[in-house]
Amino acid sequence: MINFLLLIIAVFLFVTIGGAGFLYAIVKSAITGIFSFLNEYFWLAALSIDQAGNVVCMQLFNDLLIKKDNIHPFGHENETVSHVLGKNKAAENLTFLGKFLSYVLHLIDRYHVEKAAETPQ
Repeated sequence: MINFLLLIIAVFLFVTIGGAGFLYAIVKSAITGIFSFLNEYFWLAALSIDQAGNVVCMQLFNDLLIKKDNIHPFGHENETVSHVLGKNKAAENLTFLGKFLSYVLHLIDRYHVEKAAETPQ
């Protein structure tokens, strides 16, 4: 029960304050003229959201994106969705939807899931 309450508090804080924190970082960078910070900030924010999505959607992704073999399942808190897709793609363990998502990511960033799978998590 405590973990559920902590989850509710974390989600509430992220939803209510996350946008303000994001805008604050952009405005502060504009005011200080230090824009180099933003590139790393965007990367870290994207990585964190990706890792959270891997955990929050683990049951859904395990059922929809990979075959039942569960060679490399979703749900580890230090892995990204792309990393797990890449591991399962290498093992030829993706469903049609998993292959489609990998393809879409490839259109955005060539060999995205393959590169992510090679990155230690």
